Amino acid sequence: AGVMRCMPIWSAGGITLAQDKETSASYLFNLANVGEGGFSYSGSSLKTRHSVISVSYFNMDSKEVDFEVVEDSTAIAKFGTIVKQVKAYACTSRNQAARLGRAILFAEQNESETITFTTSIDSGVVVRPGSVIEVNDPVRAGARRGGRVVSATTTTITIDALAQTGLPALNDNPTISVILSDGTVESRTITDITGAVITVSSAFSSAPSTNAPYLISSTTLQTQLFRVIQVQEQDEVNYVITALTYVEGKYAFIENNTPLPTRTISVLNAPALPPSNLTITEQTVVINSIARSKLIVDWQPVVGVTQYLVNYKLENGNYVSQVVFSSDFELLDTVKGTYTIQVFSYNASLELSANAT
Repeated sequence: AGVMRCMPIWSAGGITLAQDKETSASYLFNLANVGEGGFSYSGSSLKTRHSVISVSYFNMDSKEVDFEVVEDSTAIAKFGTIVKQVKAYACTSRNQAARLGRAILFAEQNESETITFTTSIDSGVVVRPGSVIEVNDPVRAGARRGGRVVSATTTTITIDALAQTGLPALNDNPTISVILSDGTVESRTITDITGAVITVSSAFSSAPSTNAPYLISSTTLQTQLFRVIQVQEQDEVNYVITALTYVEGKYAFIENNTPLPTRTISVLNAPALPPSNLTITEQTVVINSIARSKLIVDWQPVVGVTQYLVNYKLENGNYVSQVVFSSDFELLDTVKGTYTIQVFSYNASLELSANAT
């Protein structure tokens, strides 16, 4: 198993091998078909990661054990020189030893995160270790892009929870993946979105069943990919699935140093849009029998934004900044003159929107 980069699996009274090879996703998961706990993530300790791999192999020319050293310059700059000694079993090629070293370095730096979740028996009995799964987690992604099918034909799909679903624009190259009645996963390009009805470019092999899971992906927000490493029966109904990060293009990167494709799995770090429909109203209020003037600043909230920065100044004075956690702001004891007011949005990383309203 080690020679072929395989994982032995005990299933149905026998041992099978799941090879670490390039493959497409065979199942879809979102909050609609997992347990109430949602998805949980964990990563390996930095202490377990290495920056240099020394691979020993049998050199057929010299008839002696030789060593091939593979280094990761980025990891060395980050962690320093941390060497791992590896014996390449049944390896008689220097190139094969180098590939093994690059594969170990790649896995430690790019495949160190695991995801764990519970699911019902209909999914638990289908998914097997070695399978690649697609996941949409709104908590991490910043948008709900998955759910269950309400009804479908071979060319249209009616989705659930339209108000909570962040549908992409048609110019964002959207695609929809769905599990068909035979258990296979198929993806199609979305050509039209009318309410909750999604039309695809070409017909599916068969009409998806009602309540089948679906996922939507686009250029600006894609799904997460994981390779299943464990499926554990929790009770007679639920299963616990643990999976490891799966990176597309890893094999071409290891073999030929081909750049890895970019995969955007979250919009939380993207710059937020500025607020819109800014309105300012002046009012006179009575406080402790004293008439006081105030300005009420109100705007249309931005989806996914929880705090804003308000800058205001009178005439040619200096700006005064105030962070607010709602879509309105009050300025008390205003005086006659011209006020300039700017409102910015914060994203999840507390970065300001590029423009103000």
